[in-house]
Amino acid sequence: MASSSTSSSKKAASSLKSFIKDVRGAKTLADERAIVTKQSAKVRTKLRDDHLSHSKRRTNIQKLLYLYILGEQTHFGQVECINLIASDDFVDKRLGYLSTSLLLDESEDLLTLLTNILSNDLNHPSNRYIVSLALNTLGSLTSIELARDLFPDVQKIIKHSKFNREPLIMKKCLQCLAKLITKDSSLLEILDLEVIEYCLDSNLFRMNHGVLLSISKLFQAILLSYDSISRNNDQYEIENYNTKVIPFISKYIPTLFEKLLGLMNDITPEFNVQGTADPFLQCDLIYTLTLFFNFPKEIDDISKHGDKFINVLIQVANNTSSTTGPGKVVLYETTRSIFSLKNFNETEMKPLYTLGINTLATFLKAKDNNTKYVALNSLVKVIPYDPESVQRHKKFILNCLNDHDISIKMRAIELLFAILNNGNLIELINEIMNFLENLYANQFKNFNDDWEKMIHLIIDSLIVAFKKFSIAEETGNPSDDSIWKLKILIKILKLVGNFIDMETINDILISFNNTENIDHKFQLISRMLLISLKPETLMDEIAENNIAWNIVSIWCLGEYSDSLLLNKNVAINHEVINEFTIASYLQKMDESYRIDKDVSAKTLIHYLLTSALKLSVKLNDKRCIENLRRLILNRTKDSDLMIQLKAVQYDILFNQPANVKKVLLSAMPIFENSSASPSIDTAATMEIKSGKTKKNDLLLDLLDYSTDELQEQKKEKPANLLQELLQPNTTNNNSSSTEQQQKPIITLPDDAKEIHSSENIEVYSKLISHEEGFFQMELYFKPLISINNLKTFCAVTKTQKLTLGQLFCSTTNNDTFPKHSIIRQSLKVTGTGKLKLRLKLTFESNDTGSELSEQFDHKFDQTL
Repeated sequence: MASSSTSSSKKAASSLKSFIKDVRGAKTLADERAIVTKQSAKVRTKLRDDHLSHSKRRTNIQKLLYLYILGEQTHFGQVECINLIASDDFVDKRLGYLSTSLLLDESEDLLTLLTNILSNDLNHPSNRYIVSLALNTLGSLTSIELARDLFPDVQKIIKHSKFNREPLIMKKCLQCLAKLITKDSSLLEILDLEVIEYCLDSNLFRMNHGVLLSISKLFQAILLSYDSISRNNDQYEIENYNTKVIPFISKYIPTLFEKLLGLMNDITPEFNVQGTADPFLQCDLIYTLTLFFNFPKEIDDISKHGDKFINVLIQVANNTSSTTGPGKVVLYETTRSIFSLKNFNETEMKPLYTLGINTLATFLKAKDNNTKYVALNSLVKVIPYDPESVQRHKKFILNCLNDHDISIKMRAIELLFAILNNGNLIELINEIMNFLENLYANQFKNFNDDWEKMIHLIIDSLIVAFKKFSIAEETGNPSDDSIWKLKILIKILKLVGNFIDMETINDILISFNNTENIDHKFQLISRMLLISLKPETLMDEIAENNIAWNIVSIWCLGEYSDSLLLNKNVAINHEVINEFTIASYLQKMDESYRIDKDVSAKTLIHYLLTSALKLSVKLNDKRCIENLRRLILNRTKDSDLMIQLKAVQYDILFNQPANVKKVLLSAMPIFENSSASPSIDTAATMEIKSGKTKKNDLLLDLLDYSTDELQEQKKEKPANLLQELLQPNTTNNNSSSTEQQQKPIITLPDDAKEIHSSENIEVYSKLISHEEGFFQMELYFKPLISINNLKTFCAVTKTQKLTLGQLFCSTTNNDTFPKHSIIRQSLKVTGTGKLKLRLKLTFESNDTGSELSEQFDHKFDQTL
């Protein structure tokens, strides 16, 4: 019998081996497809044969698994896999469980066929390996129905089976229970607490690391299932769950402390990994304890151990080596635990935050790039907790910019921009610019998509940083800030202007336009135009396809050419910058981008036409003006409809008298911000400032308006066009129009009840109306710090529907909310059941610039 079994297994292996050899030996994809299709058909035919021997059936199932690995359809063999499990032969059963775990998933209806088979194998009287196979399959491949049916069988193994003293079976049982509870949290209602008590009080638990690891997994599943229970069950079941399970398992917290601290001194060779005792178990114990102390309900058995847990984390962080991979894993899990704790006050956590950041900073010194990446990625997330501690390690962050791995460079750049403030703005921006210059010099010819992404990251982050921070506090002169930023932007344009998108170019142009120090601004622009207008240096200093540089140069010529040529305070090389070279440069740009039809090239043509039109009133040379007119005229037949339309309109304006064009083509105004648009026409504003009479108002004559009509419209229209769209029709009464424009003062009502309070914000609620199936209230938010970009996210139970209104505040800007201001938001709920609200708030602190978020749950007394 033994020789017969051996020969059959050799045949099976040989047959499978030949199939694999044929597939690998196929010379073309068509040959491989033919071999796979032929074998798939053979397997399908063989499995339909009811008289097929067990050895051949196993061979075909093995071929089926190889087809699965190749990505082929294997659904026709699923029933045969289940039939193998039902066999009494262990060889068949083992292969059947393996193939079932791979070929089926929890959504398959065929899983119902496994219920009785798994139940029988779980209660097998003599073979521990069959029980082990059944536990593995049930844990990895289970549906909600299967979990509910077989959960008592798994508990029975621990309490009454003769294998309940064997570590192999016990650890698999506990992990299977954890998987089943994760699948269906309602199983906690029938969880036998004696099972946990037996495992924890037995010597097996105290001696075997595998069982202890499984206990940790079970605790994690119980703690994580609380959120699921709170969302799907009523209040009685939640309280019942808390009363029974959590206090019971929380009494074992000291035991987990003891085990975790004992592992640091454990030198058992069996569990020693490069000098660290069982890092897998240490990480799981730390995570389990973190879940205990993050439990959303106040439980005395947990809260009384809070100080002990902080001391344990400090001991683990101080006594674990950071020179080995396993030690770094334990330290990383420790820092994750530190920054995820929510139920401790800030005073207790401040030293712990510093310890966690210092631990992550030691990873930056490692030679392993994976460790560096993890450290940089984690430090970005923990900056809001203790920004000063992260600032101390900027030397090591800057060193990461010299790493060869581009992913390390990108994460280091993200972190540098995250720690920016008014004090270190000059230092860090200069370091980033030096990095960009070296990158341009060494990698420009070898740029790929990753390099381009990094450049986009630098440019976008730089624009955002310039809007948030200033060097005026450090230098004492506000004008120095805009000039310094303008120098940086010009250097950015020169180095990597070909990677800048159009939205960023618009932000750069606004920075040029809003710079108030005119003489310094013109001096910088003249140096920029000196490069653009001098052809022999163009190839040496900027790239040919530097479209952002060209757009900004064209815009500056249209806006400032007359001021540059006439300003005596600015030293200009008139041999390079004169009317002839300006017109020639625009013609050159027109020829260079005549064939290129991508989006950025078309945008450049739009800027080019506008600049040519503006220069028609700023240049005096008639030949240059005629060249500009021809430039516009040639574009009136452009294949792009928008360019053609603009060229036709500009051609009409070009032929207007000079005194008309000067009013139309006046300089751009100062922008308050990039998104705001002027509420009154710029030309009309210029007319009011210059004090022109009605007779000389040529712009109004051109637009077929009279001055009286325009003034009458100004009286009737609100100053803000957005308010005009949102407001109802106004009357001619100026006082009523003014009242509609004024925002009502929002105050906190006396009968509002506080539902949440933290160091950053307080939340109140006020009942408006309550009927059967309908509830309406108002939420009031009172920031205790200056914040902006407040966003609220609300959720109710599945039986209810929520309608959330807009945020309203008395301040002029609904995106920025000063300290102690009141923000109001309406809220309507329809449906049935007890009213419970989960609210998440996200906002940015104006003091630190960090992003903050808070989440809380509140249960109201009312029932819909």
